[in-house]
Amino acid sequence: MGSKGAPPPDYEPLAQASKEAAEIQAGLGREQLAFAREQYDRSAPILEGIANQQMAAQNEQMDQARDYYNYQRDTFRPVERGLVADAERFNTQDYRNQLASKASADAGLAFSQNQRMNQRAMASMGVNPNSGRFAGMQNASNLALSAQRANAMTNSRTQADQMGYARRLDAVGMGRGLAGASAAAYGGASGAGSMAGQNAQSAGQNYMGNMAIGAGTIGAGQQMQIGGLSNILNNQTSAYVNTSGSALGDIGALAGAGASAYATYSNPMTAFSDRRLKSNIKEVGVDQRTALTLYEFTYTGDDDRKFIGVMADEVELSYPDAVVDTDSGFKAVNYDMLGIEFKEVTHGA
Repeated sequence: MGSKGAPPPDYEPLAQASKEAAEIQAGLGREQLAFAREQYDRSAPILEGIANQQMAAQNEQMDQARDYYNYQRDTFRPVERGLVADAERFNTQDYRNQLASKASADAGLAFSQNQRMNQRAMASMGVNPNSGRFAGMQNASNLALSAQRANAMTNSRTQADQMGYARRLDAVGMGRGLAGASAAAYGGASGAGSMAGQNAQSAGQNYMGNMAIGAGTIGAGQQMQIGGLSNILNNQTSAYVNTSGSALGDIGALAGAGASAYATYSNPMTAFSDRRLKSNIKEVGVDQRTALTLYEFTYTGDDDRKFIGVMADEVELSYPDAVVDTDSGFKAVNYDMLGIEFKEVTHGA
C-alpha cells in the first residue's frame, strides 16, 4: 500500500508528568489538612478557655447590672417620688397658708414665753409690775423680742427644709447614674457572651477553612492530571494525521490520487475501514446479504470527499476473516469477500 507508517508519538512522558503532578498536589493537600488538624488541636482548648473566661465575665456583669438596677429601684426611686410629691405640695395655696399659720403660732409662743420671763425678772428686782410705764415698756420689749424669735424660728425651719431638700436632690443625683451603669453592664455582658460564642466557634471554622484549602489543592492536582490525559487523548488522532509518513498521511496522499488507489490495499479490493480514521459518519442503510450497516463518511483530513462503506469493528464481529490488521495499527476490510461495493459518492470542487 505505500510507505509503512511511522510509530505513533509517545505520550507516556506527558501521562507520567500528569500523574506526578497530581501526586505532588495530593501530597501537598494532605500536608495542609494535617497542619489544619494540628492547628485545631492546639487552638481549640485555648479558645475554649478564652470563651469560658468571657462567659464568666458575662455572668459577673449580669450580676452587677442586676445589683445596679435593684439599688436604683429600691433606694433612689422612692426618694425621687418623695421629691416629686414635695414639689407638688410646695406649689399649693394650702401649703403656703400652713407655713403662715405656723409662723404666727411661733410668734405667739415666743411672745408668751418672753412675757413670763420679764415678769419674773421685774418681780425679783422689786419693781411694781402693775405700773403703766412698766407695762408699756415690757409690752414693747416683748413684742420686739417675740418678733425676732419668731422670725428666727421660721427662718431656721425654712433653712432646715431647704437643706433637707437639697440633700435629697444630691442623693437623687447620685442615683441618676445607676440606670446607665446598669444598662452598660448589661451591654457588656451581652458583648462578652457574643465574643465567647465567636471564640468557641472560631477553631472549627478555621479547621473547615483549611480543609477547603487542602481539598482545593488536591482537586487542582486531579484537574491537572485529567487535563494532561485529555490532551493526550484529543491529540493522538491529529498527531497521526500531521506526522509525516504515518498511516493517516499515507491515506491523505492516496485520497488525492483517486478512489481506486484509496480503496486498494491488496488484491482483491481492500479499503481502510477503521472507525478511528473517519469523520462525519452517518448511517445510510443495511446490506441485505450480510446484514451489515452501511455508513456515509469522510476520511479525517479530507472532508470534501464522501464514501459509503462499512466499519471494520462491526465487520470483525460477524466476518473476522474479511478484516485485515495493517502495519500502521489500523484495520482494513476486504470488500470483495463481503460482496459489498465500497464507493465514493461525492467529489469536492
